[in-house]
Amino acid sequence: MKLSSLGEFGLIQRLSTVLGSGSPAQLVLGIGDDAAVWRGTPDCLTLATVDSLVEGVHFDLGTTSWEDLGWKALAENLSDIAAMGGAPRYALVGLGLPAHRTAEEAEALYAGMRECAAAFDCHIVGGDTVRSPVVWLHITVIGESLPVRAGSPPILTRSAAEPGDLIAVTGPLGASAAGLRMLQQNDRSSGSARIIAAHLRPSPRVAAGQVLVEAGVRCAIDISDGLLADVGHICERSKVDAEIDSDLVPVDPDAARAFGSAALDLALTGGEDYELVCTGSRGALDQANSRLQILGEAPVTVIGAIVRQAGEHPEVRLREASGELVVVASGGYQHFG
Repeated sequence: MKLSSLGEFGLIQRLSTVLGSGSPAQLVLGIGDDAAVWRGTPDCLTLATVDSLVEGVHFDLGTTSWEDLGWKALAENLSDIAAMGGAPRYALVGLGLPAHRTAEEAEALYAGMRECAAAFDCHIVGGDTVRSPVVWLHITVIGESLPVRAGSPPILTRSAAEPGDLIAVTGPLGASAAGLRMLQQNDRSSGSARIIAAHLRPSPRVAAGQVLVEAGVRCAIDISDGLLADVGHICERSKVDAEIDSDLVPVDPDAARAFGSAALDLALTGGEDYELVCTGSRGALDQANSRLQILGEAPVTVIGAIVRQAGEHPEVRLREASGELVVVASGGYQHFG
């Protein structure tokens, strides 16, 4: 079967089948979430995630500086740790460079990664460099959970959503997709600066993820593929349906000013916002908001609810302005699609 027919997540499922179900006793969570989790120290769980970025697929050096590329490449991985409610600790960087690239460009790339690492108390401790036809980065981040206590593991997973949970997001959406459109249109006016920055230098919600865990939330994912797609991932792993109210989705105000009513679609399907979408009880979300306010972080906004799976396959349904509930396709980015 061609990858174009199978899709990214179909391929992941087939490769998981090849590997089989056997796993060491220390493993808490393997393939299928934002990070793998295993029992490390007696006090904390160890988290590990890896991501790859390829020139011409994930980034364009015509619109992205080397420093911004370095920041974003690491930030995407830190966001996966944030989506598990953990704290990033160490990073390993694999780098492929064409021979015509310069040492100064590579140094600028690493300066951007260093800046991001310092902002989130993470340390780049090694990696590998090779010659390549195009620029690519392959980054692994190791993190740790909050201290383990009696009860459920102190992490956020995609598989913990339950009927009756509310769905909430940690911030406004659509800025990154709007910023990408501005870059593609070569619009670098003063009014577009913030949303372009949101695309080039996303801020992973590490503190918010830990606050959610402490408040008793147990289900989350970071918004990388798009809100609808990532809520769909939660539904698939948790065997539930989701209903989202389009009027409640917090659209980034600058994106709305730039793109009008089209900004809602950017918020629903644009991706790369790296906010967190989570599910939990009203009490847990209210507790999280109280703590986020103290920390000066953006509050979580309720946008819908988790309901029992009605059909053969999990669904995401969007309540439009008319009040009609419409089943939606994932609408997000998928490799090989």
